[in-house]
Amino acid sequence: MRSRPLLPAAFLAALSLTALVLTGCGGEPGPPAPTDDRAIRADGAQLLYRGRGGGSAQNPAFSPDGGSVLFTLFQDGYNKGAAALRVLSLAKGAAARPGTLLEETDRAAVNLPGTSWHPSAGVTFASDRAGRDEVWVLPPGGKQPVRVTEHRGDSGYLEPSFSPDGRWIVFQESLEEESADDGDRPSRSALGSLWKVRRDGREATRLLDGPGTRTDNRQPNWSPKGGRLVFQRRAHDSDDWALYVMNADGTGLRRLTDVPGEHTDPSWSPDGRSVVFSSTAGGLDVPQIFVIPADGGGRPVRVTRSTGGYDGAPSWSPDGRWIAFEAHTGDEDRPTSLWRVPAPRQP
Repeated sequence: MRSRPLLPAAFLAALSLTALVLTGCGGEPGPPAPTDDRAIRADGAQLLYRGRGGGSAQNPAFSPDGGSVLFTLFQDGYNKGAAALRVLSLAKGAAARPGTLLEETDRAAVNLPGTSWHPSAGVTFASDRAGRDEVWVLPPGGKQPVRVTEHRGDSGYLEPSFSPDGRWIVFQESLEEESADDGDRPSRSALGSLWKVRRDGREATRLLDGPGTRTDNRQPNWSPKGGRLVFQRRAHDSDDWALYVMNADGTGLRRLTDVPGEHTDPSWSPDGRSVVFSSTAGGLDVPQIFVIPADGGGRPVRVTRSTGGYDGAPSWSPDGRWIAFEAHTGDEDRPTSLWRVPAPRQP
């Protein structure tokens, strides 16, 4: 992530939109107004938004009332360049063009799919706007972003999500060892720890020690009732990601997925009974969206069936009807667009 101080014009735009957006956009949830590139796939997935040029729309997260979708727009391709926080209204009759929540020249503000938007606390995100990657919150009502964490060293604080009461934030500390793979893939040497901290920055507590356990732990999301966390994990010398669940105090670690494949990007259903995630289960070459019971008592159920394309970073709508996700054609890291698909019925 790269950064520079907030520009006055960008901040004024953020002020005007935040007051409208962070309290919930209202309106009857439905697809945006039709556009020339509006599409419905054979698996029933509906196009929500496609960026222009090399813009990559990623990490969709529903607003608390389900009327809007928060996402990150990378300017130069998938996970590349400066990144802004955008909001797309899903109200019937709304324009399909998203509004800007936060955009800073040469800076990257990135939200996590899942519980990054809280009705009273605002939006939590990671940004390098102060020099290194830290956790921030953009409160409701058009205020400036508030810094939550401040740390020293070479690690980055990334991928934050709110507890259901909005008082706590869980996040990943990313620490790279000396060796690294080429390209944008995470290095096998990456060792991510999980932390939680109060929204005001107090009581930072490490829940999982990545370097100490020789594991890489990422993308934590809080359960709807607040008692558990779901996240992805792999061993230090492995490329195989699995999903794990643990208690919110760091105890009770339990593996959720035990089928072959790479399992990433987990977040919860609104009732906490299921977890939606991206996976290559069943021998897929490119990840698709799957759902699995949160108690680990069942096998993954495939939700999307893109023909030769990637589907990932899913989030469940508050009413349980939809799953939003990012997608692109082909198997390479290219700009993604935003889609939604009807959620499967839960047993």
